[in-house]
Amino acid sequence: MSDTEQKPTGVKRVAADAEAASETPLCTNGSLAGTSKRARTASKNHTEDCHDASCKGCAGGEIALDPEVLALPAEKILALAEQEEAEGGDRSVVTKLYEASVEKFAGQSTLASAWALLRCAEFVDYDEYAADAVAVVSKAKDTDKGHGAKALLINGRAQVLRVCLRQENRRSQQEAEDETEAEDLSAKVSGRHALEQGLADISASLKAESSEEDNTGIVENTLAFFAARCQRYSLIHSLRLALLDCALDIALRHVDWSAKEGTGSHVLACKIAIWWTMAMADSTLENETQSRAVEERLGPIVAYLETQASDLPSCKLHAQLLIVLSSVLADEDKVVEAFDAAIRVLQAAHKIAPEDRDIIDQLEDLGAEA
Repeated sequence: MSDTEQKPTGVKRVAADAEAASETPLCTNGSLAGTSKRARTASKNHTEDCHDASCKGCAGGEIALDPEVLALPAEKILALAEQEEAEGGDRSVVTKLYEASVEKFAGQSTLASAWALLRCAEFVDYDEYAADAVAVVSKAKDTDKGHGAKALLINGRAQVLRVCLRQENRRSQQEAEDETEAEDLSAKVSGRHALEQGLADISASLKAESSEEDNTGIVENTLAFFAARCQRYSLIHSLRLALLDCALDIALRHVDWSAKEGTGSHVLACKIAIWWTMAMADSTLENETQSRAVEERLGPIVAYLETQASDLPSCKLHAQLLIVLSSVLADEDKVVEAFDAAIRVLQAAHKIAPEDRDIIDQLEDLGAEA
């Protein structure tokens, strides 16, 4: 959607009481469209698919899309959904937009239709839509000329999503929230072959895309997919590490680390690097050679962050990465060096934003003065 086009804003929440529902029979089951096959078991204040820790309640009433929005072509509704999601829009609104795009695409065997199914599946954790996306991609072989890289990407992400949604690959909510509960780091991934194939397809698709055209947008979108999955700490350790390892490889291959100005991809890649290093710290690094390999792999990202010393968010990411890096280094001198460097970065960040409580607290935790 171009900058000159006006984004439809016709979205309203309908009261959930019986009288209002009878007056406005727009949806029948909360934030998802009435044709959804999934049985809903929503809590009192949240929809079933809400995993946002900051959400204060998203099930207070139904969301009704304005007829102006529903009259748009499927592609535009999908673009609206992705835009609203990227901007952190109301979860129920984003879900309705994704569902509306899926309904509009119904019956079409195109990659655009498969992409809508995939994006909706990713947003609401719906396995059936992921499976449908793969089926549509298979049918699209004979009808969609640009089948190659995009088809691989959809197949790969759908496979990975389905592995992540398997109950065997997730700890219970109580286990994930109980910090005193030691996780079994040796737990094996259920569906390992499907996971490996899915990750390989994602990587191959991005390599193919980069040889054909600028793939900056799809790289950022894919890094966002991995970031969203890896923030679910209910995933078992081995699965989370596999996802982070693939995501970090994609970031190192496809993000321009010589850039003078950061992008959304840089931010996502830095967060992924921090999470990957934390996951590696939980693993057993058998010798100094492996520890050095971790340090060398992160080299381009650390070097990039050193050039962003005047950017506050980058300073925070830099400090976090140095702190977690110090926990995996085997050489004691390098541990101290990384730790001291993190303090210097935070002190520089404090000069940029003296009132930033997060920076002050981190410096106090590290036993350093602002």
